[in-house]
Amino acid sequence: MNRNEPAIDDDDLEELALRPLGPVRREMPRTRTIVIRHGSGWHAWAMLVLCLLLLAIVLLGHQVMRSLDARHHDQQAAMARFEGKLQRLESGIGFDSKRRQTLLGMRDHIMKVNPHVSLGDAYRYAELALNASEKYPAVDPLLLLAIGTVESRYETHATSSADARGLYQIWPSTGRLLSRSLGWEYDDAALYDPEKNTEAAALYLDILFSTYSDPALVLAEYNGGPLNAGYFRARVGALAAETRNYVPQVLDLHARLQQQFAQAETPQLQLMHLDAHRQGKTLAGPVPSGAAAAAPEARPRR
Repeated sequence: MNRNEPAIDDDDLEELALRPLGPVRREMPRTRTIVIRHGSGWHAWAMLVLCLLLLAIVLLGHQVMRSLDARHHDQQAAMARFEGKLQRLESGIGFDSKRRQTLLGMRDHIMKVNPHVSLGDAYRYAELALNASEKYPAVDPLLLLAIGTVESRYETHATSSADARGLYQIWPSTGRLLSRSLGWEYDDAALYDPEKNTEAAALYLDILFSTYSDPALVLAEYNGGPLNAGYFRARVGALAAETRNYVPQVLDLHARLQQQFAQAETPQLQLMHLDAHRQGKTLAGPVPSGAAAAAPEARPRR
């Protein structure tokens, strides 16, 4: 290009039209047709019914599972109640069996220490002591047995020189207070009643055990009153000689009875009632004449 020729502006280039080299072929837009097919209505209804049926089956299965689960829980609860009743029954049978063996052992001990007592009376005295210990749990029935053995040798009409009376040798003044606590009308003759004497003694021991934690002090006061308990605790010479001997005697016998009854579940009972030649061989009835005089008198109290 000659430098003297004028340059072409960009505006001039825009005015130049582009001419096609050949004939232009224009394509027409294609038309698409959408066909909507209308099916029968029973298909939709069948699908709905099928869904409802499946839902009903699921709900029914859930209900059945809940019912089975509730029945299972009921069965477990019934089984637990049955096992509980069975355990209580077995425990009751075991308790009754042990209680009966203890009762028979106490009966035979009473018959051994007092050959004049009848079989029926010995059983009654043992049963009274056992019932009283169950009413007053602080009192061991074997301790009552030891006290009755040392105090009166289970002679109901035993009377000491200090006027202590009955199986467990209770003073009239103490008996009056105990009778008031038990709601009884006091009568001096009531202390010779085995039932009243036993329960009064158990109540007295229960009161003393709530005061002292030491069985020796309980026995010291039971035997000689609160002064003797204080003297026994202080180990002073003012302690009554009777109490000094009484306390270890009862404790030693109590220990031997505990050992004897604990050696086996079933104590070896001495069936002395089978001996036809034994004194007092009666099932019930009055004490043979002269029996009261033959029985050792309880130690006097101070």
